[in-house]
Amino acid sequence: MRKVIGFLLIFVITMSLGIPVFAAMEEKLGNHWSKNMINKDFLLYYFPYLAKEDFKRFNPNEPAYEDEFLLSFSSLLRDNGYSNGLIGWKRELTRAEMSKILGKKLIEEGLIKPSNKKLPFTDINNLPQEEQKIIAALYQTGIIKGESNTIYNPKRNVTQAEAIIVLQRLKPLLNKVINIPFKLSGVVEAYSGKEGVNSKSEGEKVLVTITKEFPTPGYSMKVEKVERNKEEYKIYLDITPPSKESDQLQVIAYKTITIVIDRKDLGNPPYKFVLEGF
Repeated sequence: MRKVIGFLLIFVITMSLGIPVFAAMEEKLGNHWSKNMINKDFLLYYFPYLAKEDFKRFNPNEPAYEDEFLLSFSSLLRDNGYSNGLIGWKRELTRAEMSKILGKKLIEEGLIKPSNKKLPFTDINNLPQEEQKIIAALYQTGIIKGESNTIYNPKRNVTQAEAIIVLQRLKPLLNKVINIPFKLSGVVEAYSGKEGVNSKSEGEKVLVTITKEFPTPGYSMKVEKVERNKEEYKIYLDITPPSKESDQLQVIAYKTITIVIDRKDLGNPPYKFVLEGF
């Protein structure tokens, strides 16, 4: 529903702005290197402060500000089921600072991992090791690029064009389905119960309990996989009915499985678990 509302909002904004405004935007881009890279709908939706008053503040070479970049980043995260409570200052943002902001959040959510891979950039050796590993991870993922094959220029301020394009590159990663590792804690069969999925946190672990109703005992049920998909965690079950030759009581049975997931693999609560296909 959130996506639908977002697209409707873009449509309404586009209709209200009209073709002349887009022409003005094209004029501002001119022959800028980003002209064919910036998605206009993305700019309208995630950078509305640049689109105000006929794109008055939009200038691809002007510096991006930390508070506004975080506002756009948070909006993109929220639309894809993630949260971000960071608030920035009204100040210019360097390329190193942008990389650190993006990388720390993506690592926290389990979307990327710090990388020790040797980079071609010769001007980042004085950065802390943590930041170099973040830049390596973002570079490998294709989210950030250098000014040239050997120069990253970490101290230069991020431009508006760079801020827009970097978040555009990030969008497919946030849409990516992620497999969540888990461990089986136990399986119980009973003759009373209630179907559903429940979860609770215990320290650094999250216990997820899945209960399914069956027409007779003897059904085999196991968790095949758990996937993170935007706002929810989908649990896929593998269910096998009892053999036709086996004798089973003609009574309703309930199968309950409990799995354990590390909180670090889930990111920040709340957690919404759903059964896929049931």
